[in-house]
Amino acid sequence: MLIFSGSGKSSVGLDIGSHSVKVVELIRSGKGIKLSKYAIVELPPDTVVDGEVINRDHLVESIKDALTKSGIKTRTVNSAVSGRSVIVRRIPMEKMTEAQARQAIHWEAEQHIPFRVDEVSIDFKILNEESAPGQMEVLLVAAKKEIIHLHRSVVQGAGIKSSSVDLEQFALLRAYENAYHPADDECVTILNVGSDNTNLVITRGGVPSFNRDLAMGGGRFIEAILRSLGVDYPTAEAILKGNLPEGVSEADVKSAVSSVMEELSTSVRRSFISFQASGESSRIDKMLLSGGCSLMVGLAETLSDHHGLPVEVFDVLGNIQLDGELLADEVARHSLEAVIAVAVGLALKPLEPGSLDIDILPVEEKTRKSRKSAAGASPLFSVFSWAPLGLIIVGVIVLFIHYGGLTDTKAELDSEISRRNTEIASMQQQVLRQQELDALETQLNEKRAAVNALSLRQKSTVYVLEYLVRALYPEQAEFAEEAGKTIYLTDLSLGGSNLHISGIARTWGDIVAFQTRLEETMPDGVNPLFLMEDFGQNYNVAPVFDAGGNETRYQFSTDIGVNQMSLEPLVGDYAGI
Repeated sequence: MLIFSGSGKSSVGLDIGSHSVKVVELIRSGKGIKLSKYAIVELPPDTVVDGEVINRDHLVESIKDALTKSGIKTRTVNSAVSGRSVIVRRIPMEKMTEAQARQAIHWEAEQHIPFRVDEVSIDFKILNEESAPGQMEVLLVAAKKEIIHLHRSVVQGAGIKSSSVDLEQFALLRAYENAYHPADDECVTILNVGSDNTNLVITRGGVPSFNRDLAMGGGRFIEAILRSLGVDYPTAEAILKGNLPEGVSEADVKSAVSSVMEELSTSVRRSFISFQASGESSRIDKMLLSGGCSLMVGLAETLSDHHGLPVEVFDVLGNIQLDGELLADEVARHSLEAVIAVAVGLALKPLEPGSLDIDILPVEEKTRKSRKSAAGASPLFSVFSWAPLGLIIVGVIVLFIHYGGLTDTKAELDSEISRRNTEIASMQQQVLRQQELDALETQLNEKRAAVNALSLRQKSTVYVLEYLVRALYPEQAEFAEEAGKTIYLTDLSLGGSNLHISGIARTWGDIVAFQTRLEETMPDGVNPLFLMEDFGQNYNVAPVFDAGGNETRYQFSTDIGVNQMSLEPLVGDYAGI
């Protein structure tokens, strides 16, 4: 998780989860704050598992992708960590100043954390300066140094400079305070359901009263949906975000995840019991949901029924303006709010400084940073008190540095020009190759058309005769003489697009039926193969009489047009003939 710590007018938050990387940029706009840019990049499988980085290279590339896709140019960031290696405790201490407490906090920490003090980085905040006579209440935060070093190495690997280290739960509280401006006595639970884990934070008056990481998240819900509904993984993810596909009802989803939802609700109930047993408060006013599956069908309703309190989705952008057409509609807004609560809370840190601004960078890093800040804050006017010789020396040094800077800039420009020229040459080669491919494709199409035309000319006679035979003898495959057919051809000639036939039929009806079948012959299913004039008008028919003067058969002849277009789909394929 990362945020920009620049001039105070803009800030970037980058949340690295187990499933995705989320980055947002906030800008101070008048008296308000505006969301100007954002991006969400899903991580490759098994990049981060249960908060532990498994594939550093994939994670570094995903951070770079998120910054590139969002268009954010920031290179100075804050970072946040969470998980089993982070400890947060509210402890009593003898009343003293903050400077004195900073000297004594390491001795106090030994009594409250399960790690060796030399293995952790520690920070604290005084919550109540007079919690009891002679005592004060302190919020103690500790994180293992190896986790902080690993996290900062990932950040630096992405080309980003880490300035301080925060906690996820404090980022959630910061986002909550900005969005809701809670009353001093209001007690609220924030349930951030991630991919592998769920963060539960209880706050009263903007101060953390209780926190717990629950070892279950959206991954368990996806497994239940895959197992019960038989859908693929992308569809299961969409259902988790509240997008139901066709054929899947809300009742189906509730039934599929009921056991997992019950387990989550039981974990929440146990956390509530522990919180109330501490004596901090006997009531909780409401619950806010955030995280990837906070929009899942039935989640808010089930938690509300089980715990008897209002449950709603965290309105993270409630007091944050949106820049232009950044989001298309309310659906897109709610989908974005569900996953960017931590990133927004981190980005708010330099814009809305609060009482819980924690920095658990190791002491040596803080010391180095303080020295740099002190050096940067030295008054420049003291230079003018130097002797004239000193001024001359400084002037020469400045000129030399300036000249060195110009030389470096020239070298950088030359390198950039060379790189651009190389890219242009490569693009020109690609254009030439594409032009060659286009020319080859044109030649191939021309040859293909010539082959098709030649094939059609060679095969058209076979097709015409075959379909003519089908029209003559539609019912049987035997020769007409053997099957006792009622119509015979005595003459046939085919030339180009003209077909002349002569024959003998038993009845006039046989001739009409034959002509009808010719007109209905459409090899391509659209265009007639045989072109006839008006029905019955293009035949020359002569009756034949027997010795008794009775008509025994009919002689006929006709010219028929042949439509070559209807045969084109058959080139290279006899289509069942």
